[in-house]
Amino acid sequence: MPSDRPVTGRSSQRSRWIIAVAVGAVAALLVALAVEPRLFNVQQVLGTAQMISFRGALALVLGVLVLLTGGLSLAAKKLRTPLLVVLMVLLAGSIWNLSVVLDRGAAVASASDQRDGGGDVGGTDLGDAHLTVLGWNTQGGGASAAQIAGVILDHGVDAAMLPETTPETASEVATLLAEAGHEYSWDVTDGDTGRGSTPTALILGAELGEYHHDSEAGSTPRLPSGVWRSEDASLPVFVAVHAAPPLPEMMGEWRGGLGWAAQQCGPNVVMAGDFNSTIDHWADDAAPQGQLGSCEDSAAAVGSGAIGTWPTGVPKIVGAPIDHVLTGARWETTSFEVLADEDAARSDHRPVVAEIIRAQ
Repeated sequence: MPSDRPVTGRSSQRSRWIIAVAVGAVAALLVALAVEPRLFNVQQVLGTAQMISFRGALALVLGVLVLLTGGLSLAAKKLRTPLLVVLMVLLAGSIWNLSVVLDRGAAVASASDQRDGGGDVGGTDLGDAHLTVLGWNTQGGGASAAQIAGVILDHGVDAAMLPETTPETASEVATLLAEAGHEYSWDVTDGDTGRGSTPTALILGAELGEYHHDSEAGSTPRLPSGVWRSEDASLPVFVAVHAAPPLPEMMGEWRGGLGWAAQQCGPNVVMAGDFNSTIDHWADDAAPQGQLGSCEDSAAAVGSGAIGTWPTGVPKIVGAPIDHVLTGARWETTSFEVLADEDAARSDHRPVVAEIIRAQ
């Protein structure tokens, strides 16, 4: 009587491969959602939106999972086939994610403290103009007026866009700058939320002249943002942004804030602040990678797009790059820096400084 062992062996082996393929497919889907959610157009969906904010941390997590899965595949003989399939998926996802981080740039591109003599931005002839722009969520008094003024002076900042900065703090910053021999104007907006949120401030060098807040431009939902314009149409339009965070109860307002910011973009726009989003969240069919609407991200433009700005309690490489400077088509970025020296301030955000020039 013929033995059925070979048939049973083949059946068992077939079952193991079916299980391995099924497990591998699920693992591949989960890894793809985590590493590149825009493939499924879910970069602004609860869960994937939060996960993709931390590509640096995701790289570490995937690396640990690769090591654990590799160890288990050696120890668990009966599960070796599916574990090896999962290991290959995790390894591919880890390499994919790491390549994105390296491509965006994890090196610090230092903004120069030295500015050439052609940098006067006043008047109508801006052919050679350049600006130094600061964006910093000061966390409602976490960063003191003295610290803010110090950053402005140290980096020769022309325009500072400061979410969570009160009128009292903005006024004190301008006073400190005047005492140091530099005239700056300031303004704040409470947005149109009516929720009593900490205002967003704009502080401008005197050479830029007078700017007025465009109340008709509106604001991001829940948290205040604003648009400021000069009577001189050749001067940039400044947009200070504070988007709502992507918390479960605020996802609609978060998406609405990103939509509002994208709508403000134009050729002469210079935008900065706390966007509570990375360039992964902006990616869609209408805008290339690294753009929000028609505005280009300064960090991505110069190869510093992977450096985290929040929170200050973790290394920059594993933080979330959610604070940005963006420019319209008439401006281009020459350098960008995330300032680690200000970690001593009580804000949970690091300031970002970009140098931009009039595009030729």
